[in-house]
Order: sequence, then structure tokens, then C-alpha cells
Amino acid sequence: MANPILVSTGSSKLRLGLIGCGVVGRRHAGQLRGDSRVELVVCCDPAIQAARGLRDEFAPQAAVETDAFRALAEHRLQAVVIGSPTQMHYEHCCRAFDLGLAVLCEKPLAARREEIVDLIDRSRGKGHFLMVGYQRRYRAPYATARRELTERAEWYGPLKQVHVYVCERWQQTIRGTWRDDPQVGAGYFGDAGSHQIDIVNFITGRRPVKVFAASEQRGSQVEITTQVMGRLDGGAGLLAHFVGDANHWREDIYFHCRDGDLLLRSEKLYRAKSNHTEQIFDLLPDSSPDRAFADWLLDGKPMVSPPEIALPMHDWTAAVLKSAKEGSWVEVEPAVPA
Repeated sequence: MANPILVSTGSSKLRLGLIGCGVVGRRHAGQLRGDSRVELVVCCDPAIQAARGLRDEFAPQAAVETDAFRALAEHRLQAVVIGSPTQMHYEHCCRAFDLGLAVLCEKPLAARREEIVDLIDRSRGKGHFLMVGYQRRYRAPYATARRELTERAEWYGPLKQVHVYVCERWQQTIRGTWRDDPQVGAGYFGDAGSHQIDIVNFITGRRPVKVFAASEQRGSQVEITTQVMGRLDGGAGLLAHFVGDANHWREDIYFHCRDGDLLLRSEKLYRAKSNHTEQIFDLLPDSSPDRAFADWLLDGKPMVSPPEIALPMHDWTAAVLKSAKEGSWVEVEPAVPA
């Protein structure tokens, strides 16, 4: 059954706006272009050339705006994808809610904890439709990894240790952008690391409860490399290493259990036992936040990235930043407010 937010607008497609036409916005536009159920109606960015360039490439019929409030209010939208800088997310989400729009918001959901809590409360209590864009939850290898540790739990046994390693050519791309502003960005681990810790939570159902971290800025204004030692609820250990000035992308996440291991190596999935490793090929279907957003609104399918997941990611980031600054163990805030 379709979501009741989809009132008739005289269109057979979901009328959607895009706020933010940078790198993230272009990724969303590419996904939306491939969905025949969706019409991208307006592209908005303060830099009009960015908005026009995205419009021309992905949605030639769309309007272009430089003011987000006008874009949300003037185009008979039913939903919006918010890919603006983090410090604008809360304001843009609230305005979309005021207009009765469903929202897919990029991570982080908001810059401050109290803003995230307020958005969660609004989505719970006032019927606002909000989803967070943690894309790995929709990718086949990660969804299949979750299946492995649930449907084949006896084969693996209890989780003992999680190792995360991720590197990227990131520092080389951020000079002069908001990501290199310590008042806005949270460094490479905050930008990339939130994905990995979210996916650890998604796959295992576990979250960090305390952390010890060390970071280096490597000539930037924000953290570029971060090493984290931590403990997950349930007792498993966590080791994570984020390298934001590498010359290639790689992501390895290893789940070491009592009887077997589950290995994610650059989005290829393996299981291992008794020194024998085999690749897992029977993967679940691949998806994306944009496709899942339409599935949720148009077909009533379950959502796997609700706003509640944004809070533990904020708290993880805050705890790592605090630990790296103080050089001590830091307890992570409870995942959900009372």
C-alpha cells in the first residue's frame, strides 16, 4: 500500500526535489535517473552552475533554483533528497516537514545531537517521513553479510572481534571545501568512518560503548588519519583504522567469531573456517537509498535506515573526537534518548 503522503499532484510519478548538487547530489541524481517511478522536478544549489550542470546531465526537464526554501515550496513536490552541507540539514529537513514532504537526508542527519533528537521525535510523533542515506545498508555484500550472521549464526558462533580498515584519496580533494572546516566537518573518520561503524551495527546489531582514539591532521584543519580501539556492547572488541590521505580506495571489515570468520574485502564477501576461505556468491539483490526511498513511499516496503540510526553515529563521532583530544578512554552516549 502506498504511503499516504503521496497525494495527487496530477502526475503518475513521485515528484521529487534535490537540494545540493555537488558530488553527493550527483550520485543521488544518477540513481534517480534510473528509476522510472520518479520525476526529478527541481535541482537546487547556491552555485547555480552546479545546479544547471546536474540538471543538464540528469534531468533536462527539471527547474533550477539557488534558494532551498523556494525549491521546496514552489514546485508541487511530494518528496526531497537533501544533500546540502551538514550544517544545513536540520533547517532543510524542518522546512520540508512543514510542507508535508517526505525526506531522504544524507548523513550525518544533522550537525548537533539536539537537532538529531528533534528530527527523530518529529518523525515518531508527528507523522513526518524521514530516511537517512547510509547507502551500504542497501548494497548486496553488506545486506548479505547481515544475513550470514543471522541465518547462519550457529556456523559462526558468538562475535569476538571486529577489524575495520578503510583508506581513500580524500585529503587531496577537500581543500577549500566545508569538509576541511573544523567547525563543520569531522575529518576523514567522521566522513567515511560513520559508514563503517553504521554497517558494523547493521550487520551485527552491536554498537561501540567506549573508545580510545588517536588522530593526525597531516597538514589539514581536520583529522585525516584516525586509529580507534573500542568495545562493542555484548563484549566484542573493535579495532578501526582510517587513512584519508592514501592513493587508492579500499575497505576491509572482518568479523571474527568463535567458530568462523566473515570477511568483507572491498565489497567482496567471504566466509572462513579451519584455515579455509570461500567467497560468497549468492548475494541478496543490490539497491540504493534512492531506490529504497521510492520503494518505501510507493510500495510500502520496509525501511532499513530510519532516523534513529543517526544518533549512535553522532555519538560515536563525538566520542572519538573527544578521545583523540584527551588521550583517554571515552564512554559513548546511549544510542537512543529516553
